[in-house]
Amino acid sequence: MNEMNEMPVSPEAPKKSNTGLIIGIVVAVLLCCCCAFVAGGWFFGDQIVQSLGM
Repeated sequence: MNEMNEMPVSPEAPKKSNTGLIIGIVVAVLLCCCCAFVAGGWFFGDQIVQSLGM
């Protein structure tokens, strides 16, 4: 009778994978770096070309 009163132990739910979140963060960071690189080239492109002597 003692066994009937105990709460059954449910198996733990499997851990949710964070792969999509990690990939999304990496893509967002790379996109921000590309945008910063293009913006830097847009604003400082003439100075860069002059410093290279072209």
